Amino acid sequence: MSVFALENACFSYRKELVFEGLSFCVDKGEILGILGHNGVGKTTLIKCCIGILSLQKGQVFLQGQHIKKLSHKQFFSQVAYVPQAKNSLTKLSVFDMVLLGANIDITTTPKKIHLEKAEALLEKLRISFLKGKACSNLSGGELQMVVLARSLMNDPDLLILDEPESNLDFKNQDRILDVLLELKNQGKSIIINTHFPQNAYKLADKVLILQKNSHILGDKSLINKTQLSQSFEVRHSFFDYLNLA
Repeated sequence: MSVFALENACFSYRKELVFEGLSFCVDKGEILGILGHNGVGKTTLIKCCIGILSLQKGQVFLQGQHIKKLSHKQFFSQVAYVPQAKNSLTKLSVFDMVLLGANIDITTTPKKIHLEKAEALLEKLRISFLKGKACSNLSGGELQMVVLARSLMNDPDLLILDEPESNLDFKNQDRILDVLLELKNQGKSIIINTHFPQNAYKLADKVLILQKNSHILGDKSLINKTQLSQSFEVRHSFFDYLNLA
């Protein structure tokens, strides 16, 4: 049984089709990388996967259960969603923001185990130096790392990330990739939207390329210059820097 499965999914905005006949599954310890140019529907797909948007056709399953049969608490006790980090207006400290990731488990005040987990995650992501800083004073890259730490507080079975590297420099991108590979080796399942083919190549067991009104699903061999140039509608030579076939 797959940890997550999407079956024959179809979604459109009014009369504009975004995707149809889309099916995939993600098993334990597996990473699905989603690629596609701007506006093709990557974020829309993610929102359908977590129930923010409703499919016109198709079904979504988590651990074999239809997500419509799961409560919000049941779903997000197993799934962590990491959206694209936006500028934060909250004056919450970084430490308190990370603690919020355990709000499904915390009924009154955080316990020692929650405080220790938050400390450990800040250390793991090498952002302990931000602990007391207000989230409203963070850079976009710093905030993205904080949002990732928050998402890991409940030890999710499935991690869904929407372009987590978008605001990060290369050093922090590399750090996030290492964390995701470590989580994969621990048996976590991951779905990641990314604009970076090289990151998908490093991470993914399966690759989904969204195109206008179509899609391609396969293994990381899809990440080649010929396919990328067709899917992103750019010159073949644009991807020479990737050193791919």
